[in-house]
Amino acid sequence: MKWLSFRWRQPRAWGAKPRAVNPCTSSGKIVPSSKIIKKQRGKQILVTFVATCLTLTMAACASLPDSGPVREGEVNRDARNPLAQLASGPVDGSTPEKLLADFQQACAAGTYDDYGIARQFLSAAQRRSWKPQAQVTVLKPKNELKVEFNSTDNTATGTGQPILRLSKAGIEKDYHAEETFKYQLVKENDQWRINALPDGVVLTSSAFKNAYGKRNVYYWSSDRRFLIPDPRWVPRKNSPQHLLEAPFSGPTADLKGALHLPEILEKVPSNLVTLQGKKAQVELPETVRLRSEADISQLYQQLRLTLLDVAGIEEVIVTQYDAVLSDPSEQPVSTPKRKMLGIRNGEVIEESDSQNGVFNSAADLSGIVTWPTPSTSDFQVAIRGGNELVRLQRGKAPVVLYRGKNLRNPQIDPWGWVWTGDSSKPGDLVAVNAHSRVVTVKVASEGEWKIPFFALSSPGVRGLVVWQIGYSFQGQQVTVIRSEDGTPTQVVATPNKTAVLRDVLSVAWIDSGQVAILQGGSSPKVHIAAINSYDDSFEPALNARYLVPNPPDGNVQVVTDRTVRMVHIEQSWRVVGNGVSYPAFAGSG
Repeated sequence: MKWLSFRWRQPRAWGAKPRAVNPCTSSGKIVPSSKIIKKQRGKQILVTFVATCLTLTMAACASLPDSGPVREGEVNRDARNPLAQLASGPVDGSTPEKLLADFQQACAAGTYDDYGIARQFLSAAQRRSWKPQAQVTVLKPKNELKVEFNSTDNTATGTGQPILRLSKAGIEKDYHAEETFKYQLVKENDQWRINALPDGVVLTSSAFKNAYGKRNVYYWSSDRRFLIPDPRWVPRKNSPQHLLEAPFSGPTADLKGALHLPEILEKVPSNLVTLQGKKAQVELPETVRLRSEADISQLYQQLRLTLLDVAGIEEVIVTQYDAVLSDPSEQPVSTPKRKMLGIRNGEVIEESDSQNGVFNSAADLSGIVTWPTPSTSDFQVAIRGGNELVRLQRGKAPVVLYRGKNLRNPQIDPWGWVWTGDSSKPGDLVAVNAHSRVVTVKVASEGEWKIPFFALSSPGVRGLVVWQIGYSFQGQQVTVIRSEDGTPTQVVATPNKTAVLRDVLSVAWIDSGQVAILQGGSSPKVHIAAINSYDDSFEPALNARYLVPNPPDGNVQVVTDRTVRMVHIEQSWRVVGNGVSYPAFAGSG
């Protein structure tokens, strides 16, 4: 599986300039000015009438519901071009090539009409048996399905270059650099129709982003202490239903050993969720067996957190056998507090929602400190002198937790374990808790490869190991397995690997589903390796030295060699701060 690829920005469409009106008639006669004025007024009235009709039509289209009501004055991130939700049926007299091209457009709108129009392109025998929801294949930007028709046997072959393939549950599937899709055509009532085709649909990149949105599905960790996000792409139309099918169908394969799995249902009801204004009511099927109050509470929290990410939903009620299982008074959600530590003029400084200023003075630190790392709890650490992991406390001297050599920048997980280790030793990761308990966890590799970088996602389950052999680097996704008390016991490598890289400078998770890799050298790049999504790549800010861990809002941040902090938004870099080295935000776990 290729875990890195390229995504290019769609070109901007430009409108045509208005044409000047010539008052002369086609015969060359001069029209009196009074008639010209009357004609102009008539045209103005006509133009105004047409514009008004178009405005009303577009407003009606834009009001089509996707996943819930949107409060007035708010920007709905589910909103997309309403025309992308529309499609036309087959045109009489269409050639096989046009029929298949129009079929692809109908598939692009299929999530909004349950593929009703797309089925019109199929023969009567295929309309019921075709399963468009089985999978979706997304083509590279500026790439469409190229179709060739063979009149000898009435077959058509479509070829395209995918960047992503998803199962019905929104989980990534394998694909080749170029895929072929076979179609068999037949004539019904003297019109071409598709008589055989693969299950699933093929969409362009823009059509996919119009029809699907990226959301998190939440599962409990193996010890049932923390909710772990699993990113998915789900249809924007009726997204609450699609999101809730996932917990009862199972997580992405790499998470299974790290989660407490819910009861898997052979058949998930199609009416799990009912929306009433800002409230979502979930009716659990009878096959879901809840054995205790703890089971009820945990399932409620899991479903609630998953649904509250949908536009318009502010309250979640869970029922079974017409009895309410959730307490509506528990609806408010705590907003994560922003907290960042960094180094300025040899001191540790804090920038947070509650405090800003010096955290530790240079006199407190008693040495050069790098990578001060905060957590969501009262637990901060840093690396002193490159060889000591120290605990930071406001206004106090640091406490040594671990001594080693060439220590990696620390990562704190929600269980209170700090990940570091010798960056020059092969297969060696070290986790240390606040009581100086040390656990050494090895990662199996194909050879004696060093691990110069290890990045842990904010929930502390997924990670990225960067191997080094000689001057070459390669990233590999890993999963952290824990005992019942949260102690790390294994780091299991997954098949997801990046391409071979050069000149890796820094690695950091941007959010729970995306990890960034900064490359320097003659071809600097920021690579984004994504979970259940397509990868990305773009140019870094000039002279970028390292990435900022856990940046707010999920936008990549870097620090340059002049300690200028920059954020990547809409294909450009913007300055957000300066003078602070090694800034790191607390994870959301």
